[in-house]
Amino acid sequence: MRQSLSKNSGGGRSAGRAVVVAIALSLVLAVAAIIDQTGGHSLTDHTDAVYRSSGKQPSAALLYGLVYTVAVIDAVLWLLVLGVARSHRLPASALAVTVIVITAGLALLLLASSEYDARIFPPLWGTLAILPAVAGILATVFLLRRAPEQR
Repeated sequence: MRQSLSKNSGGGRSAGRAVVVAIALSLVLAVAAIIDQTGGHSLTDHTDAVYRSSGKQPSAALLYGLVYTVAVIDAVLWLLVLGVARSHRLPASALAVTVIVITAGLALLLLASSEYDARIFPPLWGTLAILPAVAGILATVFLLRRAPEQR
């Protein structure tokens, strides 16, 4: 009995850690955007090149705002999963799957958004945005691996 409890609590800790990693990776996206906005400007340089042929000027505030919005939504959703996972593993698993779909969808929007036959966001931004969903998949695996009598 003691071994099965330690396995379950270890799985619970592993799931919690994986969710914390998903939260941290959401914040990494925001920090990367802050660093780029204040110094690197790789996002605005890329979009300036995309829009140059059309004669339009993209809004840097809108571009970075979209990245910040994705990061904040991701972090809030994973915080919700973390809160539910502490008390209810099975509902947390279902919630985690839902959050994975949402966060991956947001990342795919960053990866696939295009205009004038060019991607608006460089692949780096979509890649950074998909990382929380990847950590969430790991968390979901840990949440689902609990013994059936413990669910």
